[in-house]
Amino acid sequence: MQNLVLMQGDYVSIIKLVLFWALFFPTLPLLSWINRDAKALGCNDALFTGLTVGAMAVGVLMWLLLPLYIVGVLIYLIAVGTIALVYVKHRNGRVLDYDKVLTPDHIKRLLSSQPKDAEASDAFVFVTKNKNEVPTPEPRTPDFFGFRTAYDLFVEIRQRRVDGVTYIPGAETYKVTYEIDGAAEQQPELPKDQMEYFVRFIKQLGDLDAKEKRKPQKGSFSLKKGKEMIGWEIRTAGSTAGEQIALRRVMKDQVKRMADIGLGKDQLDSIMAMRETTKTGIFIIAGPKGSGTSTTFYAMLRDHDAYMNNIVTLEKETIGTLPSVTQEIYSLSDTASLTYAKKLEHMIRMGPDIVGVAECSDPETAKLLCEAGDGHLIYVIIPGDSVLQALGRWLKLVGDRKLATDHLIGISCQRLLRQLCEGCKQAYAPNQEILKKFNLPAEKAKVLHRPGKVIYDKRDRESTCPECMGTGFIGRTGIFEMVLLNDALRAVIVKSKTLQEIGAQFRRAKMLYLQEQALRKVMAGATAINEMVRVLTPATKKARPKKA
Repeated sequence: MQNLVLMQGDYVSIIKLVLFWALFFPTLPLLSWINRDAKALGCNDALFTGLTVGAMAVGVLMWLLLPLYIVGVLIYLIAVGTIALVYVKHRNGRVLDYDKVLTPDHIKRLLSSQPKDAEASDAFVFVTKNKNEVPTPEPRTPDFFGFRTAYDLFVEIRQRRVDGVTYIPGAETYKVTYEIDGAAEQQPELPKDQMEYFVRFIKQLGDLDAKEKRKPQKGSFSLKKGKEMIGWEIRTAGSTAGEQIALRRVMKDQVKRMADIGLGKDQLDSIMAMRETTKTGIFIIAGPKGSGTSTTFYAMLRDHDAYMNNIVTLEKETIGTLPSVTQEIYSLSDTASLTYAKKLEHMIRMGPDIVGVAECSDPETAKLLCEAGDGHLIYVIIPGDSVLQALGRWLKLVGDRKLATDHLIGISCQRLLRQLCEGCKQAYAPNQEILKKFNLPAEKAKVLHRPGKVIYDKRDRESTCPECMGTGFIGRTGIFEMVLLNDALRAVIVKSKTLQEIGAQFRRAKMLYLQEQALRKVMAGATAINEMVRVLTPATKKARPKKA
């Protein structure tokens, strides 16, 4: 014990003795953890426990015998620390990312000021397709690895307001893409071994065949947070690299009204006035996939009095529930006995006042709607990048221009723009080139807005906006190109040789293009010019002159 004795006398140094015990006792829990953890992970617990005990014994011996006290301290710490790091490296190679220790993410979690509060605020329960809540599986089991991976992923998905996720397998990792407010964002790739546990767990949630990895499958499950149930749809597809997974949040029971979908005041007033005076006819709702046509379709039907009108819809898949509306589904079982058009014909024979058709892609259905337009008010969805393109498709489906036009009362085409986050959006003075490019009047566009993405606290420190989580946008709103038809415009459609001639007459009838409607929202500070360009540029590139 000479290392603990001062040179001037025959007594023990209290300071050195306290330091000795202060450094020695904390290593005992380390020894206990290595022993327990190695057993749980199936490592050679006897080997690592023995190595740790040996390192501690050698370190203590050198500590007590060496003349220089500080050298003994360093040797002890190095000996025990080296064995501990060797074990950590070995065990981290056998566990999934979230279970690794001494990684940057692990240290960040340990240093987090509110880990428990954050975990409590994000707490939720997985609910299977069969409405069964999923308990936490036993630790260190394959089910637990899948459960934990899914839980951690959905904590982030919920925090960042993700609507859809795609996991695409590669050689060693999965590529991850989030869809937030309609925009795709690439995320860090995930290890393939970790994703295999996740895929198995998520397929069990959706009541899918976990062993089937080639054929496409579709299922559903929910997240329960308090009394709130958030539905998710799962789709799988096989590939040579592995199984692709697509998740999409189900937005049911959130049917909007027409005043909430983004129509301009003049557009909303015009269509409401038309509905007051017109009880029959066909209104076409157009737009490319993902442009919100189903939301508009539901909103237009919902704003009718379902108690005063008999309303029915024909859909292949519902996205929401319309109160007091009969929603018929054309399912796979129907295909064996009757066509889409035949099922629609049976519905029309029942004498409804208002009919909603969520898809029209064949001549038989289009002609049937034209014949029914004389006695019913009909809303129908047709794909199209513009009002003129949708009209051209409608005319081609029907095949008879007069029949297609006789009861046509209006056409709308739409897109969805992300709305700027009110918490962090930034105002700026646009330069003259931007004003000229988009034909904006300088006196009315002195200040425009763009996404801020960061906010500043009272000490002028930057931080991520808690509202939009750094995207700069929250939610989406529609922009609409719309024309309501009268007898004169119907005559123009019948007589014109090209869609361009019809378009010129629509412009004289004060129809504004999608870009003009989008610029209105830009000038109002609801969205940004770059967002307008992002959404509308692809449609502009695809647009080509067509014959009517």
